Amino acid sequence: MNPSNLNKCKNRIFFFFLLLLLIPLFQLTLPFAIERPLDGVDRPPPLPEFSISTWMNEDYQKNYSLAFEHNIGFHSSLVRLRNQINYSVFSFSDIADVVVGKEGYLFLKPYTNAVTGADFVGDEYINIQTQKMKTIQTELKKKNIDFFVVLAPGKGSFYSEFIPDKIMKSAKPDSTNYTCYKKRFLEQEVNCLDLNSYFLSIKNSEKYPLYSTTGVHWTEYSCYIASKEIVAYIEKIRKINLPEIKLQSIKMLDLSGNHSTDYDAACVMNVFSTIPHPTYAIPKLQFVSDTTTTKPRFLCVADSYFAGITNTAIPSKVFADCQYWLYYDRIYQSYLKEKKVAELNLKNEIEKKDVVCLLATDASLAPFPFGFVDKVYELYAKKDAAYYILKNKEFHCFVLKALENIHKNKEWKNQLIESAKTKNISELDQFIISAVWLYKEEQLKLRNE
Repeated sequence: MNPSNLNKCKNRIFFFFLLLLLIPLFQLTLPFAIERPLDGVDRPPPLPEFSISTWMNEDYQKNYSLAFEHNIGFHSSLVRLRNQINYSVFSFSDIADVVVGKEGYLFLKPYTNAVTGADFVGDEYINIQTQKMKTIQTELKKKNIDFFVVLAPGKGSFYSEFIPDKIMKSAKPDSTNYTCYKKRFLEQEVNCLDLNSYFLSIKNSEKYPLYSTTGVHWTEYSCYIASKEIVAYIEKIRKINLPEIKLQSIKMLDLSGNHSTDYDAACVMNVFSTIPHPTYAIPKLQFVSDTTTTKPRFLCVADSYFAGITNTAIPSKVFADCQYWLYYDRIYQSYLKEKKVAELNLKNEIEKKDVVCLLATDASLAPFPFGFVDKVYELYAKKDAAYYILKNKEFHCFVLKALENIHKNKEWKNQLIESAKTKNISELDQFIISAVWLYKEEQLKLRNE
């Protein structure tokens, strides 16, 4: 190749790569292509407006750099390209805690942590919470209100054989939140419906999938199965007959296109291709009532698993009134426009119901019971010797956990060490003072809410 042609070739290569670098800027300033936004990701922040003051204090530069990174042209497509390569070539994902298991089964880390015991909150904490639940159960029963707990199955425990071996090798099956709660419920005689065990018992006999390969929630068909068991349990503890839930027919559908819970883990992976999955069963139900049936007023404080049941017709057909408090934070799908539970009069709301239920999958047993039990216990527990003994146990458990968290958080630990030097006290004394202060703040919050 003569020098002239070589220079032309070099120039063409240079301008080609220059064009590649400029295309995202063109897309940012003069969009010429429509991009699908990333799933499970907040909308990117807008580019900041320029002002002398923000320029001088460097806020403009910092905010512009952050916004530019997320608004640059084809950002979503480039993220999907990276994720697709990770999944298709290396069979892993580093997005949104997704774990790519065997044979294409997808999990989220909270579900695998629940199986291995990596999220174990400790036997003492679980014992304290269970004792509180027993007190709540006893006191509410005096008001003809039944209380029970539902241990919902988790994707990880249901399909533990598909969790990668490198994760399962650290499993401690006797030190998981599920095994410990189940044991304590039995000891304390807390009303408990163990759907985890039940689902495993029917795993190989059910004709239709109870879990999807690409989602982390139970399928709509599983919601039907779970609802029947919950209804039967309420009938048992209240000695009443509720409307019967009958299965009329099944329709098999591919739900990946509408971001259903059967495809939710795959959605947050943000890849280009549709991840292989089977079709899932959508039940058509019939509800049968007669003069002997009763529709109780029902309150369920639960994680996102109860949303699957709420999104069916079951609650409205089986209960006279059904409220779902998501994580004891907000009223799910409420006519009250996402009203926060904290805005309600808790005692009044509970005493309007016939049945109060706590529901959590094993992946949510670490934050369970979401602060609800602590608050209700303070409302109904007699302030006798047993109360103060339990509160003393709770205090010691809280302080020990706080000290553990202090040692895990280097920034917090270093701040407390500096504070100890200033006060001329030992580091341990400062750690304990901070832990006790946190406990007092928690108790003050309980009394004031």
